[in-house]
Amino acid sequence: MKSKTERKLIRREERKPKHHIDTGVIIEATKETNISTFCEKYLKLIGYRYRGCFSIPMLGELFLKTYNDIKEEAERELFFRWVFEFVEYKNVGFYSLKDLSLPFELTKMDGRVKGTDALILASAIEDKATLITLDTDLLKSEEIKRKYKVKILTPKHFV
Repeated sequence: MKSKTERKLIRREERKPKHHIDTGVIIEATKETNISTFCEKYLKLIGYRYRGCFSIPMLGELFLKTYNDIKEEAERELFFRWVFEFVEYKNVGFYSLKDLSLPFELTKMDGRVKGTDALILASAIEDKATLITLDTDLLKSEEIKRKYKVKILTPKHFV
């Protein structure tokens, strides 16, 4: 049986808004650009103000981009270690899409949303979470936002 303090901490954690974090936010946070500052500051809020979540399609895209973009094995290992520590320290959750028809519906509704982006967005919708992304095609999907009552925002909205 859980103690009263444990139950209170769990309830407090569950009240935090849930955010599905897109691949671009993680990758951009490791670079030095104008946008990277917002991504870094936003990621610092995960675990404190927001519950972070990585969808399985997002993780696949992250690993593929890392293997394609980072040629040095030592750099790649540092990046993966950073991601692992972020997940552990910030208590980031994982989500696996259950309704595989939803990405197809999203693609039909808005032709700009396709492939892995449709899977990532579908995961956020199904998990009733806000999607945090830098992808302008996803951010412009007003019809999808209205129909599925999903928020799609950039890290700038929180910093």
